[in-house]
Amino acid sequence: MQKKTIGWLLALGLVFILGVVLVLGMGKKDKRHTQKMTMSSSQMQMSSSSAMAMSSSMSGMDMDESLPTDLPNANQPKYSVGSKITLEADHMTGMKGAKGTVVAAYAVKLYEVDYQPTNGDKKVSGHKWLTKEDFSDMMDHQVGDMVTLTSTHMAEMKGAKATITKVVNGPAYVVSYQPTNGGKMVMNHKYLVESEIKSR
Repeated sequence: MQKKTIGWLLALGLVFILGVVLVLGMGKKDKRHTQKMTMSSSQMQMSSSSAMAMSSSMSGMDMDESLPTDLPNANQPKYSVGSKITLEADHMTGMKGAKGTVVAAYAVKLYEVDYQPTNGDKKVSGHKWLTKEDFSDMMDHQVGDMVTLTSTHMAEMKGAKATITKVVNGPAYVVSYQPTNGGKMVMNHKYLVESEIKSR
């Protein structure tokens, strides 16, 4: 009888030990699973934050699509509003050779400038093109003149100090075009000079 009791006690002890081992094993497994889930969640949050930052950066580079309100329309420009054109300029990636349409033509001078972005970034050289509407004094200028920009064509341009490096007689053309690199349609790009576009 005593032997049977000892046997039962040993069996119960073995079952108890096995139970403890199983519980501990499952606990470790759950802990590892929780850690993986936490890491996965953190990675997703980081990816989301990175995407938002990239989106914000890109939006900062979006050009102003508004049309000027104080410039006189050109009288019988070579390329009238609605003309189908091909762009010859290379101001931006995907511009040269792009198909576009003339949106507006203004009888004003165009200016190329060097300017220092307001956020302290590297100086921008040879930005094309601006008109007197983009200057704080709204006056015509000549090469070498210093001006303050009010334009929002590009990020960090408004309020920047600039030097005029080139002056070209108008018309100043505003165009919409489809970039050759497959990017989204560019609307109301300001500006192009007559030598930078051709009919198609």
